[in-house]
Amino acid sequence: MAFFPFQSKQDLGKEFSLEDFPIFSSLTPSEQKVIEKRTRLVEFKRGDIVYEEGTESDAFYVVVSGRFRLFNRARGEKPDQTLMVLYRGDHFGETSLLNSHPHSVSVEAKSDGLILKLDKNDFLKLVREMPGISLYLNRAFGHRLTVSQGGRGPRREVIISALRAKRGDPKIFHFWLDFSRTLAQESKREVIVIDFLGAGTDLLTEVFGRADLPEFLPAQMDPGREADVKGCIFTRPDGYSYMRVNLEGVNDRNEKKIPQLLSFLTYRYDHLMVMLPGDLANPSYQTLKQSDHVYLYVPPRREDLEEAAELTAVFEKGYGFSRNEIKVLVPDEGIDPQVLMTFEDKEAVLNHAILSLIPDRSAESERYRLALRFIAKELSGNLVGLALGSGAAYGLAHIGVIKALEREGITIDVVSGSSMGALVGALWAGGHDAAKLQAIAESIDKRTGFFKLLGFKDFSIAHHGFFKGNQVHHFLEPYLGAMTFQDLKIPLRIVATNLFTAEQVIFRAGKVTDAVRASVSIPGIFRPVQHKAQHLIDGGVVDPLPVRVLAGMGVKKIIAVNVLPSPKDWSRKHQLQQEQLRRKREDAASQKGFRQFWGSSLERLQRHYSGNIFNVIMNTIQFMEFEIAAAAGRKADLLIHPVVSDAHWAQFYYPQKFIKAGEDAADEQMAEIKRLVSE
Repeated sequence: MAFFPFQSKQDLGKEFSLEDFPIFSSLTPSEQKVIEKRTRLVEFKRGDIVYEEGTESDAFYVVVSGRFRLFNRARGEKPDQTLMVLYRGDHFGETSLLNSHPHSVSVEAKSDGLILKLDKNDFLKLVREMPGISLYLNRAFGHRLTVSQGGRGPRREVIISALRAKRGDPKIFHFWLDFSRTLAQESKREVIVIDFLGAGTDLLTEVFGRADLPEFLPAQMDPGREADVKGCIFTRPDGYSYMRVNLEGVNDRNEKKIPQLLSFLTYRYDHLMVMLPGDLANPSYQTLKQSDHVYLYVPPRREDLEEAAELTAVFEKGYGFSRNEIKVLVPDEGIDPQVLMTFEDKEAVLNHAILSLIPDRSAESERYRLALRFIAKELSGNLVGLALGSGAAYGLAHIGVIKALEREGITIDVVSGSSMGALVGALWAGGHDAAKLQAIAESIDKRTGFFKLLGFKDFSIAHHGFFKGNQVHHFLEPYLGAMTFQDLKIPLRIVATNLFTAEQVIFRAGKVTDAVRASVSIPGIFRPVQHKAQHLIDGGVVDPLPVRVLAGMGVKKIIAVNVLPSPKDWSRKHQLQQEQLRRKREDAASQKGFRQFWGSSLERLQRHYSGNIFNVIMNTIQFMEFEIAAAAGRKADLLIHPVVSDAHWAQFYYPQKFIKAGEDAADEQMAEIKRLVSE
């Protein structure tokens, strides 16, 4: 275990912001600065204990990177019991602090990681002084962990999710039930739908085979009486339960029964899926004070999308939801791309990665199923993300990593890519498996590679960049065509850089080839790409390993692939090159006549042109990118770093050695990858 001041030069977490963490994201900049001054980073190695069950609570903790498990120690013949696994952004320790009780669980580092630690007195003071933290904890407190029988410590995690729908559209009802069923299947946990919308008799007959389902009436029934509650629960054979709640007759005196009902159900179910009507004044909105997530199901019309943008601010400021806890779901019914773009550009939404298109249930059943699976895994904390970094030809190692993952049956739910990682990630997400990716890479040989990737027609005026970049488009079009991000087999995020503001630009919609072209715009080599009045260059300049992009999407299990050489790798490579030059010099000296002259000339020519402008640009960029990528890699759950010592960034025509290095590096960590995915 090691300590680091929050803002010192030793700070391993200096690349993150408090805005990355849900509990702090709604605070003002001045409030965040106060927290920065009072917190410290603590580094834990795998197997380290953060605190033991039964010890006095002395701090509040937020996970910055790595994985930590909450568990109960073995008692007698009963082994250790893991209660839950915590990932980046999760927090713990507050229950004991607020209740002034000893810790009821132990916490252990499952991997190397960093934790943000706030001492007890500072934490309690901030809770009193900062409404944002207090509101967040009040909403989360009491239902994250329910009490086991006998009241001896926490038993399991409970998640409450609310869907706000403007009206009782049958499509919305079907979607929420399908989502709940998929969630039960993916998480292997108990799920119940609590319907405050009031499905009609025809819909109930269609879904449940009967229209006379009993209703829970808060005005007449007792949520603490098991017979009243249990008699209103309809258990489906396909994995989830359903309850209708009729609010007729509910007034100020008995509306407190609504949160009491939710509390009662948390002892019996792991996921509570609440359906809310459009009226924000409806008594059912009391459930938001206990909910972890809120979903807005929004018709694909401009006025509804604009209203949704306003509602996100209401839920954030009024109920304490963080940015990653709000998601807008839009049925993909021929929505106008311009309307969608307008919505995404709104500042209130741009700060939330919240927009998801839901394919049509009947017309696109396979895409609909995949979308449900994605958001179900997202909600249950089981999304597995793959971050593919920049690195020119070194990035061909990504193909080897993908090859190993496919061979072992590892499912990746979402990919982020920067520069070469964006190109490989786009081709894979577009449906080309590892074998096809390798075939594409091997089609670039030493004789034709220049013309396939660049070509004389692509030469540009030097002050814009040596090449226009059009040939990159031509190279990708046979494989991706006019594909948009919505057409991809795997969700994808591509990173570029705004040339004039140094801001990260994340592509998640539009034509995929346009996004890749922007992300690979190496400064000085390719022309910048103009996009929405911006000039975009290589994504690796600000984010050469886009781990944070995945974390911002709520991905809990992140595998990162950093293909950039480290300083030690560069040094080793230089030594190899010097050794090769020495041997060539000796060979040339041993020759006679023209052979000696020719050998010596080639050796001098190689030394002279090794410092050409392209090497100057690429090596300089990669030197700087490595440090950024290394810091990002520490925030991933698992880092793969393929090393090819005898390689050059431009050796696209020797793909096999890069691919093999990627496959070997992934295989070395395959046991750990499988453990991460199966948690």
